[in-house]
Amino acid sequence: MRTLAAVLVALGVWACSNDSGPSRCTSDAQCGTGRVCDTGTCKTASSRTVGEACTGDAACSVGSLCATNMPGGLCTYTCAGDTCPGGAVCTDLRAAGSGIVCSPACSTTCRTGYVCCPGWSVTATTSAPGACVPAAGCPAQNRPASADLGKPCTVTSCAAGEICGAGPEFPTGGACTSGCNPADQSTCPTGSSCVSTSTGSFCFAACSAPTDCTNLNAGLSCTGGLCRSATSSPACSLTGTAPIPDSSPTLAGPATQPACDPTAVTTPQPSALQTIPGTSNVKVVGTEITVDVPPGTGSMSIYSQGASVPKTSVTLNGTVTIPNSVVPTLVKQPPTGAVIFDDIPSPPADASGLPIFYAGLSPFTGTMTVPNTSFLLEHTSLQGGLTPGTWKFTVNDFAQECTQVSNCTGGGTADTYDVRVYLKPGIAASKGTVDFAFYFVGGPIPFAAAPTDARFTRMLSSLAQIYAGAGICIGKITLYDMQPWVKSSPDFSGNINADDDSPCGPLSRLFTLSQPGNQINIFLVNGFKNAAGSAINIVGVDGTIPGPSSIGGTVSSGAAANGSDLIDTTNCGSTFSPRLCGPDSVAYIVAHEAGHFMGLSHHGTDRKHLRSDLRHQDVRVQRVRAGRQRPERLRGRFLADADVQPLLREHGLFPPVRRRRRPHVLVPGRRVEGHADPAAGPGDARESGGPVRRPA
Repeated sequence: MRTLAAVLVALGVWACSNDSGPSRCTSDAQCGTGRVCDTGTCKTASSRTVGEACTGDAACSVGSLCATNMPGGLCTYTCAGDTCPGGAVCTDLRAAGSGIVCSPACSTTCRTGYVCCPGWSVTATTSAPGACVPAAGCPAQNRPASADLGKPCTVTSCAAGEICGAGPEFPTGGACTSGCNPADQSTCPTGSSCVSTSTGSFCFAACSAPTDCTNLNAGLSCTGGLCRSATSSPACSLTGTAPIPDSSPTLAGPATQPACDPTAVTTPQPSALQTIPGTSNVKVVGTEITVDVPPGTGSMSIYSQGASVPKTSVTLNGTVTIPNSVVPTLVKQPPTGAVIFDDIPSPPADASGLPIFYAGLSPFTGTMTVPNTSFLLEHTSLQGGLTPGTWKFTVNDFAQECTQVSNCTGGGTADTYDVRVYLKPGIAASKGTVDFAFYFVGGPIPFAAAPTDARFTRMLSSLAQIYAGAGICIGKITLYDMQPWVKSSPDFSGNINADDDSPCGPLSRLFTLSQPGNQINIFLVNGFKNAAGSAINIVGVDGTIPGPSSIGGTVSSGAAANGSDLIDTTNCGSTFSPRLCGPDSVAYIVAHEAGHFMGLSHHGTDRKHLRSDLRHQDVRVQRVRAGRQRPERLRGRFLADADVQPLLREHGLFPPVRRRRRPHVLVPGRRVEGHADPAAGPGDARESGGPVRRPA
């Protein structure tokens, strides 16, 4: 469940005088005979091709979009995590201001605005040994040594053919580099290597000693034989191997149990990442905030943390009470200031063609990451980042929306939120790294024994294998024991109430014990119960979708997973088997909930599920494991079909669609979740790194 509008639709009480039809298609039925709806645009059914000139998506084949920043427009798509069709080459043009895109193969000539670049010949066909790219995206081959590579720079100070590299992959002030093709190391000067990084493929000088780098630039260090910045992205080798966990000496949580005020649960928590100066301010709902987005920005995350929220819930149709969720609204994109997200209108069943999607309950604390749908994620990838310029959005929550619609009571316009904005440079690469923290609240394996317990380490290994299949490495794993009062509290020591979504509910308070840092926080618990105190077959609950990545200590900063099956190893074999092997099952649960934290929603969410959820009816998916059924409750959620791999990596975690504590198993956001049938593998194709949804 997510927007108030969606709730009203589900109840059959939506009433808005200016409710208009969607400007983009959301189903094939809207497009007519022989035409299909492809990521929001009606097109004639066709095979996927690239290379055509275009002015908009409608001119391109099914599965391709129009990269309007390319000369004359280029029908193409991102090949980060996807393959190109015959007669096309995957080219990384990020260093030239575009994206990782499929470019037409060539032998000699290309259309106006493009050159036939042999620098991409290694990945091209023999009959067409090059790729048509803009001249700025064509790396030279067999380059001699460079005297400037790695040195501090200005825009004009580097040698011919080089650029002044900036961003997290380079030291403060920048360093001379050049774009290159990782598959053809001759596109870098002698004595350097081409590396695909978080912001592009660049040349880095080789080194054998620290002074080789510091003599070039004081901000460089010798890492892996290359002169790299200390802020560079971690290397990701998809081996499916989990790192050895570190046990923290710090007990999670304050020494004594704190009181909880639902109108001010926690003070605003800092991000482990740098937020934009001037945006970390307390604002009342209805306030418009502006953000200047520079070129090359891959994503924008808006963190809203409650400062004073006296309205903790609203009531719909006189009978249904829901938590007061925070959600930015009226998001406006440059250069025209067009509204690309309004939380009031009801979202379609298939939101993949919308520019922005937001789903899941997020009381007191919430995060919106842009892009988070197939449509905008693809376009952001093609053009090398979000549209630069002044973006705007309005601070908002359900209480304020309640004052704007009928059949809603309990609203108000006085709630205030600490709003912070984080911009991530560079579009999503083909691989990424995520860190985890595990908190031992309950479960059969104690904190002290976990690092060397074969059952726990198998769970970590299986988790690493699941994510490797989605192009994601696990970087660091930290284990935390809990304060004694946590383990003795009746709220946490047994089964935890999964029905209480309030800011002071047990799960909300548990998630506030998460530690600072840019990691996914997983709380291992004994199990879950309903409001009446009866045990329920729920295996995981997340804070909201997406979780506030890089921010610990909030009511949404984590997910809870039932760890009771960790010791069930009777049927464990040499291969991953979540149906039969307990540690593998727990790994599957953790992977699922972490997916929600990173912004993924369930595939197939519809209003029927939402309606059932509002009526407090369980929609159950039967998961058979070791001969016993394990039902898992799925509460209302909408799915934005997105390019899962790059979307997940956009946060440094996985990134975007929300949901709040729902029974389910396999994606981020606060929800309680149950597993889908694991017989098919670690999850639905889109939830485990499959391609964007395309019409058949």
